[in-house]
Amino acid sequence: MCVIRDVKPTFERLVGEKCNHIEEHVMNLPLFKDGASLGYSQFNEVLLLLGYNRVAEFFFQFLVEQEIKEEKRIFAFKSKDELEKGINYFIQFALLWYGNIRFAFKNLSTDYDKLSELIELTKPFDETKYTNRHNQINEIINIPPEKTYLLGYIIENKLKESIRNNPNDEKSQGLLSERQRWVEQGKNNQLTYLTSDHLDVYVATSMRLEHEYLLISNLVTHIFHSEILKPLKIRWFDPTQAYCESRIDKGLSEALMLKRAKLTLYLVQESDTFGKDSELASTLAQGKPVIAFVPEGDKEYVDSLLEELRRLNPSDSDQEIILKQLKIFNPNLAWETENQKLRDWIKNSEMAEVEELKSLLYIAVEETYRKRAKTLKETHPLGIQVCLNTGVANGVLVVRSIKDCTRLIEAILLNKMSFTIGKVSEPNEEYFTLVEEISQSIFRVKTGDEILTNSFWNFYL
Repeated sequence: MCVIRDVKPTFERLVGEKCNHIEEHVMNLPLFKDGASLGYSQFNEVLLLLGYNRVAEFFFQFLVEQEIKEEKRIFAFKSKDELEKGINYFIQFALLWYGNIRFAFKNLSTDYDKLSELIELTKPFDETKYTNRHNQINEIINIPPEKTYLLGYIIENKLKESIRNNPNDEKSQGLLSERQRWVEQGKNNQLTYLTSDHLDVYVATSMRLEHEYLLISNLVTHIFHSEILKPLKIRWFDPTQAYCESRIDKGLSEALMLKRAKLTLYLVQESDTFGKDSELASTLAQGKPVIAFVPEGDKEYVDSLLEELRRLNPSDSDQEIILKQLKIFNPNLAWETENQKLRDWIKNSEMAEVEELKSLLYIAVEETYRKRAKTLKETHPLGIQVCLNTGVANGVLVVRSIKDCTRLIEAILLNKMSFTIGKVSEPNEEYFTLVEEISQSIFRVKTGDEILTNSFWNFYL
């Protein structure tokens, strides 16, 4: 048995607002006495005693069973634990669809059609939605990862400059000729992306240097050809496989693909760009999920990076390659007082000790990506942005492994995301959060600031 005082906080969470002062004898009225259940009429009596509005019977059924069924049965909570479980589910539901518990309660507790619609939209999709798809008529023809850099504008300018300076530069002439072949393939792939009847994932990247094209292309291949995703016949936009000559057309076509895709996969690299960040913001502003993949940056990752860089830059020594990467991942390292040795090595790379340089690089890369993940997940205010149409706040979902990335893409596309309710305590305020289980990232949030809440929803509703 419990009394109304015991469930008062639970009902306050359901309605989304504190109740006014209640008489002491009301607070001590018993519930679940002698094993009795709490039925629909009693539930409404509790609401009225606490100063809240009644709910419709279909809404009570939803709280008890998380479903609405067109059949005449008795629905009831058998215990206080069941009551809390049902109301917690509604809070998840309210945060997911409204980002505001009070407004969700006000609307859904009496609107059968709207609640039914959202229940249907919350149900998982059958995999056949994807596995039964036909292939594209004009299929993507893969450009090998080691050749994708030839689609870049920077390499084109570099090769032309080399030929201008040395008309007999056969290597540059050969690469420029080869580039044209891959550019034609990239144009065909661009046409395929634009005319594909489905587009599931937009891959947001920054690509400037040769090794960035290679690493991104390999990573995208590992993700979408994984055992989890490959059977689903997912279609994704891979910028390393497409080419568009016009700067204007490129911007417009990618904006269109951002609009069409169901989610954006934001690949965090050693440096990011305005273009990629704007794609993240654009996706959140549409109310769609963003997965930020942040590499672990561990020893295995760094060793693989160095191996690719050696292959791409055979004329550079190990010392030169590592020093360049240190400059990217920790440009201030050489100027720290205890690193006089490193400054000497920069002046004369032949003197540098490779293993010691590697140790510095291992630390720099891992720390860089750790900080980037923490910034996106915990500290940056723009890691949570508002859908411009609904006012619902959307958070970036941060993952650190390919396995978690593929699992989360699958969960989003099949409508199988799982959440827990979290709380963030600020001075004198309490924030409700909806935490996605795979990434453990905030997906939705409800502010505890009452003035902000009132102003916000007055302008959005």
